[in-house]
Amino acid sequence: ELEENHFEVFLQPKISSSDRTPVGAEALVRYRSKSDTLVLPGNFLPLLEETETISLIDFYVFRFVCAKLKGWIDQGMQAFPVSVNFSVSSLMQPSFVEQLTSICETYGISPGYMEIEVTEKVHEAEGLDIKLLITKLHHAGFAVGIDDFGTEYANLGLLSEIDFDVLKLDKSMIDNIAVNPKTKTIVELISEVCHNLGINMVAEGIETEEQFQELCSCGVDLAQGFLFSRPIPTDEYETRFLTQTRDKQ
Repeated sequence: ELEENHFEVFLQPKISSSDRTPVGAEALVRYRSKSDTLVLPGNFLPLLEETETISLIDFYVFRFVCAKLKGWIDQGMQAFPVSVNFSVSSLMQPSFVEQLTSICETYGISPGYMEIEVTEKVHEAEGLDIKLLITKLHHAGFAVGIDDFGTEYANLGLLSEIDFDVLKLDKSMIDNIAVNPKTKTIVELISEVCHNLGINMVAEGIETEEQFQELCSCGVDLAQGFLFSRPIPTDEYETRFLTQTRDKQ
């Protein structure tokens, strides 16, 4: 399926809260069936996890993004950092960091352009020393983000134990921020902790202007969601968010 290009990489921009300019993107995978139907990851990633083949997708997306970044840089565009999600099974590979470094070297891409996203549950994975892994990733030049923060509970203790660069606030905490004062108070506290620790905070799943304004008042640095753009094919991302930079140059 990979060889036949049935898996496609989409990008969703990350927007600066201060001036609404694009400052990065997240890579998201889609599956295009033989009937040309686009399938969302929630419908196929669990199966790949169960069959322990999800690492093939993880590294495919990473390689694809590196190739795209190389092309944009060669064309004189300002390439923004891109975050790529990795499953626990990929993180547990003994040569995980070495594989990422090798791919970056192959495409001539600085690791500084790549952000490695892991979920809040990584600290529960048996046999994975997440502290050591993140130390290795940082040493190799990669940034590390924690995704889906607050899906079950806001594990602030995790931030004191592990040196993350980016925290992505889950959509479940965004949905009612404009109508629930308690949610806003919690987001404000998490935002303050992130600023004190030097962690960039991203709010994902923003759908309304009201949500965005409330998040801005909480001190959220970066925004992501349908209000700004849905995940889009890489060619469309290039046209909408990189062409203007190229024209300026």
